[in-house]
Amino acid sequence: MKIKFLGTSAGWPLPRLGCSDEICTSKDQEDRRTRSQALINEVLLLDLGPDTYQHLSQPQVDPTKIKYAAISHEHPDHTFGLWDLSHIYSKGGRDRIKIIINDKTLAKIRFMFFPGEYEIIKTQVESEIEVNNLKVSLLPVHHTKDSSFGVLVKEGVKGLFWAPDFKSLPTETARKLRNIDLVAIDGSELKIKTPSHETIEEGIQLGKEIQARKVYFIHIGHRTLPHQRLETFVKKIGGKNFHIAHDGLEVGL
Repeated sequence: MKIKFLGTSAGWPLPRLGCSDEICTSKDQEDRRTRSQALINEVLLLDLGPDTYQHLSQPQVDPTKIKYAAISHEHPDHTFGLWDLSHIYSKGGRDRIKIIINDKTLAKIRFMFFPGEYEIIKTQVESEIEVNNLKVSLLPVHHTKDSSFGVLVKEGVKGLFWAPDFKSLPTETARKLRNIDLVAIDGSELKIKTPSHETIEEGIQLGKEIQARKVYFIHIGHRTLPHQRLETFVKKIGGKNFHIAHDGLEVGL
């Protein structure tokens, strides 16, 4: 499985406009982050934030190969790229991209879909969708009321769980993730606790509890640390299997 992290920021990009803190004034390119999104095996997009057009305009990405997109939840930083995604053209014409989404999430953003632009695949919790040689399912997470999910992607015996926004995981979701190859999880906060997001410290504990082989933090927020210091922090507290993703990072399973 080929995983390309197209974006890794929380709801607002980094640097923030007008900000002069240590993250926003950093000269490290890895501290420049756009909204969290990933591309799997060149055919499956995970989430559709407002930076989608920018992400798919990169020379190393061929947007005409994209066949599917899975949406984790309804918030703008995960859905406002729907319009841009509907206008991908190829030499042989335009194929409708298939959007994998839960009923409850769809109900909250239905106004954003235009007739004929997409093929919508409404999926029940935990049911698998075949995407080329991938199997995709949505597992519940605690973030919004009944409409937030993590995306589980399997290729053979390998597995990825994409969960950019959550406060905690239901017991059954955590059980299904035990010993998974890679989780990409919420890094909105370092230590400050909020009602709808875990902290990175909590994410390290979660990664240990489910015994994930690799943990990458995404959805990196403004109240964390510059990239290199944050990478050092998670390795010191968590160990060598913990990482901070950055825009453009590619990982293979």
